[in-house]
Amino acid sequence: MGARLHADDGFMLLELLFAAMLLSVAILAMMAGYDSAFMSLHKAERNTAASTLAQNQLELYSALSYTSIGLDSSSLTTAKANATYASDESSLTVPTGATARDVTLASSCSATQCLPIQTLTGNDGKSYTVETFIRDITGAAYAGRAERTVTIIVRDPSTTASPIVTQMTSAYDAGP
Repeated sequence: MGARLHADDGFMLLELLFAAMLLSVAILAMMAGYDSAFMSLHKAERNTAASTLAQNQLELYSALSYTSIGLDSSSLTTAKANATYASDESSLTVPTGATARDVTLASSCSATQCLPIQTLTGNDGKSYTVETFIRDITGAAYAGRAERTVTIIVRDPSTTASPIVTQMTSAYDAGP
């Protein structure tokens, strides 16, 4: 056998260390991507569940006659004592030149569509706070007729400060 021209001692060890370091960096980058994807999926799941609850609540009102759309007056009085509900109600917008007033039913009602604040379970198995606001909007732009608006706000009580997850509004007209 011939003599080597240069020494290769330790060269394989350096290649192995460099490959391991490169592989570690690549794996850490992939793990960060998975974490971000997991958080996005969790948020999308929560938004979907909340939107479904809000849509289901609005569908309850769509099935009622115009005069049956309203909240139980004693439940509404209790709800207005809730700081979150009162704050959400004051943040609802009213078109310029219009006025809004709460709509209550003449008789007491404990059905789901009559309660201003409820705790409902979403299709993700988690509990959500569902706030309902029913108001008649009147003004010059409405030609003397009231537009009954139903606004649903869904909050996640398991999250700090119970942030609004979704908000939906639907409007109803008494017709001619």
